[in-house]
Amino acid sequence: MNEIVTSSDRYDRREAEVLEAALEVFAELGFRKASVEDIAAKLGLSAGALYRYAADKRDLYKKATRRGFELWQAAVLEAVARETDPIGRFRVACGSAFNYLAEEPRLRKILVRDPALFPFFEADDPFSGINQASVGLLESLIREGAEAGVFSTKSDKDIKAAARVIFSLYVMFVQKAYVAGESDEALLFERTVDLLLDGLKKR
Repeated sequence: MNEIVTSSDRYDRREAEVLEAALEVFAELGFRKASVEDIAAKLGLSAGALYRYAADKRDLYKKATRRGFELWQAAVLEAVARETDPIGRFRVACGSAFNYLAEEPRLRKILVRDPALFPFFEADDPFSGINQASVGLLESLIREGAEAGVFSTKSDKDIKAAARVIFSLYVMFVQKAYVAGESDEALLFERTVDLLLDGLKKR
């Protein structure tokens, strides 16, 4: 059967290409030095063509970094989906989320220049929807473990509170490891996950 490609499909594919190119240019040059012309040149387009996908440079930056965050989250979900054991799923979620930036230099470079994109305080979060979905993933993994009898049975309120605390710790470790460049944070994060699991496990 022949695939039917609609104009909407073509737009979505081209938009993804534009945002990928923008992510690379903003990572390389930073927001201030990068220009719409730099991004257009990378794609072999005129600068005017990019305004089909963003209102201006700031909008393009926000959309490109949002795509970076969405790819980060998708990688974690994909890793979790490969696991079946509740403890393994929790461990993989934490580990793959933390280690992603080690393998994604573009987003890491952007966060180093602009750490406000991944802030410690929720009220300042420009991508709160994406990060709230990550908290929701932690909630579901804790609930899944409780239902399987491997985590202590907790009330819904306790599960939500635990997920928020875990995510806050995660943000702190990401900021210290990838933004501040503190070299011991990966090992400390791994040990923290072990401690969290020890606290969650049913006695």
